[in-house]
Amino acid sequence: MANQEVIVDFNTGTALRYPSFWLRDHCPCSECQHPSTHQRQLDTFTIDPEIKVSSVRSTPSGLEVVWPNSSSRDSSSHENANANANTSTNTNKTHTSVYPWEWLETHPPFVQASKKTPATAAAVQRAWTHVAPSAAPTNLPRVAYSAIVDGPDTDGLKRFLQHIHTYGLCFVPGTPANPAATQTLVERIAHIRATHYGGFWDFTSEANPIDTAYTNDPLPPHTDTTYFTDPAGLQLFHLLSHTSLQDPSRAGQGGESTFVDGFAAAAHLYHHFPDHYRALATYPITSAALGSPAGAFLNTNAALQGYPVLNHSSPSASRVAAPSPATLVQIRWNNLDRLAPATPTFPNHTALKAWYAAAREWARILESPEFLLTVKLQPGEPVIFDNWRVLHGRLAFEGKRRVCGAYTAMDDFSAKCRSLAIEV
Repeated sequence: MANQEVIVDFNTGTALRYPSFWLRDHCPCSECQHPSTHQRQLDTFTIDPEIKVSSVRSTPSGLEVVWPNSSSRDSSSHENANANANTSTNTNKTHTSVYPWEWLETHPPFVQASKKTPATAAAVQRAWTHVAPSAAPTNLPRVAYSAIVDGPDTDGLKRFLQHIHTYGLCFVPGTPANPAATQTLVERIAHIRATHYGGFWDFTSEANPIDTAYTNDPLPPHTDTTYFTDPAGLQLFHLLSHTSLQDPSRAGQGGESTFVDGFAAAAHLYHHFPDHYRALATYPITSAALGSPAGAFLNTNAALQGYPVLNHSSPSASRVAAPSPATLVQIRWNNLDRLAPATPTFPNHTALKAWYAAAREWARILESPEFLLTVKLQPGEPVIFDNWRVLHGRLAFEGKRRVCGAYTAMDDFSAKCRSLAIEV
């Protein structure tokens, strides 16, 4: 103990410092932290700012710290008439906290104290495996509907979520070709995220659509809801039917779905065109959805210029100094929704030209055979994919298609993964 700090030597060549006040504020006992909600019950601002521990002891379960009664300042302003009674009965009361060793090692309060850099931590969180286009159609990630939905066993659900997290997408054969069964599948992950398209959607091509997705026009690879501050996390498509307009008894033509692993494409861009990668990770883009009667949606609520195409994890809200695929967490790319910014984006003409050169190469990579996965969706086998990672598109088609699906939020997906012990 020195200068109101506890210093712990982990016998690994590292000694970490913990301010006494900080430790007291993070006491994990059931008195200070609610045992079921895990929310703080201790009033942080009743702790003496100059607190020092009474004693410390190493135990198998963690560092045991005994705090003096002076850990709390006089709280008469909070307790009014009961203040005197509390003072007289708590004069000699101490408080004991036990901090698990693993928790101490993984929660250093000072950046310089940790050997584990934020970049390393983010790379572990976003571990992924690329599914090459050559895997289609037989070797794509699949989990049967019955394994996910039927019965109390969560093994199938866990495998399903692990595939989405690892590969970016998963197909679900054996799904009944109706909206009700499809909605049940989505809700095994989390509640549906409603947008201006509705909650669970069931649509065909329209004469006056609010989005190009509702037409029979081709769609280049893109991510959805780039115009949201928080884009949709997962997206599910289930092709319920596709029939010819001339002969409804026959199958319609075209409409194959396309998918691109954006993490793999970005890694390729980084290794072959590092300047292009840096441009797409640096300059923000304003995106908008302007065709909905619900109003205009723009991704400028929290960031006036929007967000870069390639977004990275960072220990702070500041822009990442050296962006790389190791810390890439989100791709925002829909050239159809890109809008001229109201707030200047580029510092000069050279930077503007650099962004357009990078975007041109990025679009070329997304359409290249090395990364473009083309799959003809079938009734009874929906696909769900990570909208922060996997770009999707569609070829033009003839006929009438009926598709249902939904979004879920990334926070909800991550929480479900953690509940099943999947590291995210």
